[in-house]
Amino acid sequence: MLAACRLLCLLTLFFSVLAQHALSLERRDALSDSGLSSASWIWLPEPDLLTTAPTGTVALVKTLTTPTGKSAYFASIAMTVDNNFTLWVNGQPVGASDGTVANVWETAQVFTAALNSTANVFSVLGSNTGTVTPNPAGLLAAIRVFFTDSTNETVFSDNTWVVSGTIPSDFPLSADLSSFVQAEVATTEGSGPWGTSLTLPASATPPTLTGSAWICCGERWIPETVTSPSGKTATSATILVTADNTFQLFVNGQYIGSPPYDNNESGTTGSWEFAQLFTDVALTPTSNVFTIFATNFAAQTTTGGPSSAGMVAALQITFSDGSSEVVRTDTTWLAGNYSSVSTFLSAPDGALAPAISSGLFGIAPWGTLLANSNALNNLKLPANNAAVVEPTTTSTKASSSTSNALIAPTTILPNDPIPSTTTNVTTGGARARNGHIPLALVLGLPIISLTVL
Repeated sequence: MLAACRLLCLLTLFFSVLAQHALSLERRDALSDSGLSSASWIWLPEPDLLTTAPTGTVALVKTLTTPTGKSAYFASIAMTVDNNFTLWVNGQPVGASDGTVANVWETAQVFTAALNSTANVFSVLGSNTGTVTPNPAGLLAAIRVFFTDSTNETVFSDNTWVVSGTIPSDFPLSADLSSFVQAEVATTEGSGPWGTSLTLPASATPPTLTGSAWICCGERWIPETVTSPSGKTATSATILVTADNTFQLFVNGQYIGSPPYDNNESGTTGSWEFAQLFTDVALTPTSNVFTIFATNFAAQTTTGGPSSAGMVAALQITFSDGSSEVVRTDTTWLAGNYSSVSTFLSAPDGALAPAISSGLFGIAPWGTLLANSNALNNLKLPANNAAVVEPTTTSTKASSSTSNALIAPTTILPNDPIPSTTTNVTTGGARARNGHIPLALVLGLPIISLTVL
């Protein structure tokens, strides 16, 4: 009997060790796939980053130039910072760690982002907090760049990044990096004070646009009201949206974000070809209004003129009991003939009318898009970097032999001043300013609003 008990104990211990080993292998495989296992922990040079790094925030920048003969279009970014970070790609806020979670750095974040074809800037604000010793600081990152020829390459955090303890006023796209210095490598992934505790988050399944309709305009538009199931309390939303050509997203009257700035040059990828994915957008318990202010550009010809216009979205509403439901664009959405967000937000429902569907996601001329691109909620941006201003240079939807390799800044702010220069547009007798034609002027459909009750 004693021998049997010993055998059982040994078998239990063996399978326990085997299970832990399997989990360790699974973790290492995931980190290897992300590229993080080949990256280094880097930071502002200090006497001892592994034990006594000072608290505070530093700026880290990596500029990538596309190899000759290739064209970049997309990136997958795995990143963590001890303790917290915010990430921008070409000035566009892409993601951040949750500073309210203890040891949040132990779970790396994974983001996707649309890229410029030839040059791209990855900017990070990293913060080191804490008062206990040891207090290490470091950034760990792997950026996988995808090219249009179906190849890809991965760039790791190393001493080719530059860093500064003084945050430039024009960060995240600083014109002058002379105050930045070469990053110091503290250690490689899997060693030092961070050890092998790093993991990747469980794969989340965001909503897809399949089943959502491309909606556009009639003479007038109206928003849709959705009533939550009885007994449900809304807590947050994941929003996947794109509009031809661009949009501004508001939730309950607060500006949430926009896609990267689109210079509307012929031969370049439009920002609408990447659906923007906003995650963990806070909601009120009972009633929430989602407002999308869409803008259509003139056609990419030397004379401008009419072009395709539409918006498609999927809103995944999460409730306090862990359940969720997806609301899709369709003809029950409401819109109004307004040229500014503030005017629309104050308009009564009676002033709105229904949308027209051009067909379900996947139809021409939009197809199935290139990919989803993460977009950070504007309300979660650090102080003094709440947003970046759209360029004031005139951009027309005309053919051009010159390509702006680095379009920046990228975020379109609500109600940006529009230059007085105008260009005639044939559709609806509207006029385009700086190449941006509000749908209210061209199609009578600039804004779409959804109310969840």
